[in-house]
Amino acid sequence: MVKLPYFFICCLLLIILWLLSHHPSCSPYMSTIRGTQFSHIPPESSGLSSLLKEAASEDNTVIITMVDREWAKPASLLDLFLESFRIGERTKHLLNHLIVVALDNQALQYCRLAHPRCYLHRSSGNKIGSVNPDGLLAGWNKKALVKEILELGYNMIFTEADVIWLRNPLMHCHPHNSVSVACGFSSSDQQHVTAENTGGFFYARSNEITIDMFKILNVERVLYPSTGNQSFCDIVKREDVIRGLNMKVTYLDDDNFVRFCQPNRQNQSEITTIHASCYDDTKSKVQYLELLLQDRKI
Repeated sequence: MVKLPYFFICCLLLIILWLLSHHPSCSPYMSTIRGTQFSHIPPESSGLSSLLKEAASEDNTVIITMVDREWAKPASLLDLFLESFRIGERTKHLLNHLIVVALDNQALQYCRLAHPRCYLHRSSGNKIGSVNPDGLLAGWNKKALVKEILELGYNMIFTEADVIWLRNPLMHCHPHNSVSVACGFSSSDQQHVTAENTGGFFYARSNEITIDMFKILNVERVLYPSTGNQSFCDIVKREDVIRGLNMKVTYLDDDNFVRFCQPNRQNQSEITTIHASCYDDTKSKVQYLELLLQDRKI
């Protein structure tokens, strides 16, 4: 039998924290434990709830991406991301289901010029680390936002904004599995899931399994703060989480969900999305994604 002490410890701590949070005499201490560093405005007051209702598809699915001021300005990654939806195969209508999450006011202002559904996701208190969509703070923000949306009953696709959509990726997501994620492996080598080769695409169904997964991660952020920037690939390849929750995961084929650092594909018609994960600086990401879209238009 496989022992899962780490998983059960997290579950036990989750139960203890829940019990403490509901005990009046412990409320001052619990507010200290929760802290304010990674808290955000409740959906009812922030408008997230209404945005989700407006953007949801018939099966209650929304698409979420996240940008900061560097990723949301004229001739930016956000512009290229949105343009790829407009010119992709069977992707233009998906813009109706997209919510762009801004990490700062400047990003929000530009987003409102480019897209009708934008949401400012705040972090109160002293900010530590980068607010870039790839940084530590955004790592916690992503998980908190995903958990919030799932708890509200919405299935969701989280896509990085440095990804261009050439074709509709939903056909590759398993309709019954809790999670579908692009982690950089081919159909001929499905055993080597690597977090370093993330395809920038993650689909989660709203159910008890996925919500519990993010609750466990919420406990981990208190115990192990340095784990905040784990990619979704880091999370779903962990046996303690997968086995403990009995979660079924679809690992999407990198023949369809491509990264720049991969060799050129012979069958270009199979490519669904392309992620600029091989470039660290925003300027290079913009340059190469722009070239790809220009080729697409020819």
